[in-house]
Amino acid sequence: MIVISGNTETDTIIQMDGHHFENCTFTNCVLAYSGGDFSWLNCSFDRCQLRFIGSAQKTINFLKAFGMVPRQVPQKANAKGSSLVN
Repeated sequence: MIVISGNTETDTIIQMDGHHFENCTFTNCVLAYSGGDFSWLNCSFDRCQLRFIGSAQKTINFLKAFGMVPRQVPQKANAKGSSLVN
């Protein structure tokens, strides 16, 4: 994975797949995810949106078909902390 450390991003699209983020701040960004591995450590997200692409979007559509994901548009999200997705 590509390591990105200490970045502050505002009003941009961030590709999550294949990246590990450390000590980054994201404000009003679009977090694009297409199903690959990613992680973050000690990052904050303020008023960010999620965009699912490719395989990730197909998974969301599958879950929606079974009523497991709400169909309404969610609010922008705020979060802090760490995560590992793989």
